[in-house]
Amino acid sequence: MVGWSTRSFLQPEIQHHRWTGAAYGRWGGIVKNGKTDYVSGYHPLFLAAKSATRLWKRPYVVGSIALLYGYIAAYLQETPRVDDPQLINYLQRQQLARLLGKETIWK
Repeated sequence: MVGWSTRSFLQPEIQHHRWTGAAYGRWGGIVKNGKTDYVSGYHPLFLAAKSATRLWKRPYVVGSIALLYGYIAAYLQETPRVDDPQLINYLQRQQLARLLGKETIWK
């Protein structure tokens, strides 16, 4: 957003001993991801696409429902979003560009 570049490092290799969100259970972890996607300002179309791709990941179908449920629940509860409209606008433009197959920050 501000022109910075990032890099990924191959080392050090880190081994996780449990899945992200495992403390909340499988359903709770995915619902939490949906809520954080809302708080982060994800575009609804991007979330719909993300949810559709979850149909082929375990838990099948239920994971997609959990992700949508978390996003919609956060919306209905009027959970505060990131207080940076410029950042949310940038993120959503990048997400829509990715859906359209255009160049984005994600390689």
